[in-house]
Amino acid sequence: MNNFPDTGIQRAIVWILNRWDVERYGTVGLCVHNTSGSFYKFLRKDIPIFELDRKITPIKKIAFFTRLFAYFPLLREINPKKVIAVNPGESMALCWVKRFNKNFRLIVSENFHVSSAMSAADSHPGWFGWYYRTFLSREYAKYADVVHVVSKEGAEDLIKNHGIPSGKIRVVYNPVNRDDLKKSSAEAVDEDWLAGGNSTVVSASRISAQKRIDVLLRAWEIVKNHPEAKPYKLIICGDGPLLGRMKELSAKISVGDSVKFIGFQSNPWKFMSRARLFVSASEWEGLSLSLIEAEALGVPIVASDCPSGNKEILMNGEAGFLFENKNAEDCAQKILLAMENAELCRRKAKIGSENIERFELENIVRQYAEL
Repeated sequence: MNNFPDTGIQRAIVWILNRWDVERYGTVGLCVHNTSGSFYKFLRKDIPIFELDRKITPIKKIAFFTRLFAYFPLLREINPKKVIAVNPGESMALCWVKRFNKNFRLIVSENFHVSSAMSAADSHPGWFGWYYRTFLSREYAKYADVVHVVSKEGAEDLIKNHGIPSGKIRVVYNPVNRDDLKKSSAEAVDEDWLAGGNSTVVSASRISAQKRIDVLLRAWEIVKNHPEAKPYKLIICGDGPLLGRMKELSAKISVGDSVKFIGFQSNPWKFMSRARLFVSASEWEGLSLSLIEAEALGVPIVASDCPSGNKEILMNGEAGFLFENKNAEDCAQKILLAMENAELCRRKAKIGSENIERFELENIVRQYAEL
């Protein structure tokens, strides 16, 4: 993968490596561009790390190509049987490598809904975006041995819209580490809005275009002005390029007194676990780790019916409330429905918790080993 930012993909990979059983599944190592990013310190210390940027120093503006060439000496050195390419950049580069080095099986891993990653909010920019959109179908169909996706909806997208043979595709979900979640969620929280018996909604995500915090804020404006609404509060955990703009929007629509932006949190689960409701308004996903974590913690969920994964996680609405994608009015109605129906929330959250085994870390590690 690229490096260690605090994102869902990186968190999932670190969890998988930390739980990897070498005696059972064989040796494993991790190749990265470099070790920058907060999640590096959480990786198990006996996992071998290979840094591409130490093989060939990347050159600004053409770093993709210098790293592509760096794969050749690295792969000769470690001679792996299988390579899992986690990011689109790594996947496309290794498809080129596979033209000349056929001594390994290549598993390309798409952790997003590909059509959305190509065209919707936060799609890949610049020349790489063009290359990815234009040549993914050819590269994956011809040079990847397996195409891994994290949701069934994502698999359908690759088959129907990108011509990837169904026989090449494997669905393996993102994992949830319930042991870590339980421990982290029990930590103390110094936040009045989350005191016992609160009426607070929590959202946790990167503040980017894809996550549509603007839709959530517009929905919150409707919730706040509803004639029968109680003094509900909204806490938004996260940082990102649109944080300043979302704070401005909050002030503009006069919801600032009931909305609190608390920035990046290394432990968002202690906030999530104490919330009355967890909300995600993403325009698209792959398979949202935050929804899986909320489900594992037994927190009621309202989420956009976006491509892809939310519907699978919430079992078509049995385990949570789904609202029409990008529809602030429907989001508001689902928040109000959930906040005013505690027993319905309890039943839906219970269904989610009872079906969490499909995301259990041990099961996902085994499925990665079998790719």
